[in-house]
Amino acid sequence: MLTTDEKQDYLENVIIPQFTPLIEQQIYSVIFDFNLAIRICTTCSANSIGFTTWQETIGLSFGNHQDVDLGLEIFAAQYTEKFVEYIHQYSQKIYEVQKLVFTSKTVISFIDLLPYKGHFQSYLVTYVPIFHPTGEVIAIQSYATHSRFFSHHEYLNLLVEDKFEQGNPNLEKLTPRESEIMFLLANGLSQDLIAQTLKVSRSTIANIIANQLCAKFGIPGSNTKLLAQKALKYEFHQTVPASLYRPYIILLDDNSLKNE
Repeated sequence: MLTTDEKQDYLENVIIPQFTPLIEQQIYSVIFDFNLAIRICTTCSANSIGFTTWQETIGLSFGNHQDVDLGLEIFAAQYTEKFVEYIHQYSQKIYEVQKLVFTSKTVISFIDLLPYKGHFQSYLVTYVPIFHPTGEVIAIQSYATHSRFFSHHEYLNLLVEDKFEQGNPNLEKLTPRESEIMFLLANGLSQDLIAQTLKVSRSTIANIIANQLCAKFGIPGSNTKLLAQKALKYEFHQTVPASLYRPYIILLDDNSLKNE
């Protein structure tokens, strides 16, 4: 096991100098040290959470998810009583993912969907462990890109409640859960990703599609592909269900946190 001084020395003399040329590049990347705190990041990453310079982010950690002042600074108007618990749960899960990268020594990717400064943004994030020559993980480097997780990403800024599209006689008959599934289907999500998003089992989604939604839209049997086409035809992608306008992450790797 490396000592703290040995880890610090490698961070300061190897990892940070290698990262420094990236700071002003148009790249979203962060180095989290062995305490899971930000050690250095690009200006783009700092700006994405409301900071002007990367130096302002030094020491920030998802482990501080109960810090109200920090939450207000980062999430601004979105840090309300309604969203605060969601934000805390989200931050805690990110923290658990980071710890898993250290213990498993594996790369983990996820979709990050969270209102930053009042705007609902989607990123594909990859956490990569950074190894000391001894084989011990002493840091994590994150890489993020804007994600078109939803095929009509621009509509994520549109929160519409109780809107009924003309020409769709079935919309008023849908339950809130059915409306969520139709929205996600219209945006290209698989049954597995819908289940992760809604925090239910895949079999639950399959049953709702087969026994409820296909019947309501006149689709014989169970045909997810045809139902998704119907969802897009009736413009379900344009209406974000209020229940989905919340922070969450969707893991893309096969690991133990998927079912938590």
